[in-house]
Amino acid sequence: MDQEKLAYFKKKLLDRKEELTSRTHDNEGDTEELADYDNHPADQGTGLSEKHTDAALERKDEEELEEIEAALGRIEEGTYGVCEVSGEKIPEERLELVPTARTTVEHAGETKGPARPPEESVVSPIDGGARDSYREDFWDEAESHGSSSDSDTRPPGKEDRGS
Repeated sequence: MDQEKLAYFKKKLLDRKEELTSRTHDNEGDTEELADYDNHPADQGTGLSEKHTDAALERKDEEELEEIEAALGRIEEGTYGVCEVSGEKIPEERLELVPTARTTVEHAGETKGPARPPEESVVSPIDGGARDSYREDFWDEAESHGSSSDSDTRPPGKEDRGS
């Protein structure tokens, strides 16, 4: 990629970085009510929902900032625009749409690191037979306590004390 194109993408990345950092600084001045005791529970729920949404958006922005930093690093290293998986040149059309792209479209789902959550290396899934066995055990245990709709069903050894 020529220097003019690299300068164009670097400016595009820096502009996006500035936009994201100014947005996070704008939100730092938000204040909350000091007393929640006079708020209706629905208002508190709305406030909590907004906090969760804001936190998710902030996390997304932080991840995008990390990707921008990584892309700027690739520009400095001279590897910007090169697919990390295949080593092929990433089309400029893709970089125009996703300036932080690390791979070509064909390799978009592939990464060098583990693609699965680390917990999966520790926790093994329950196979179908064991799951059915657990289900039976739980059902038997629940059934032994009787049912509210069936007055004759009592746990074993429990007699009716009202008679």
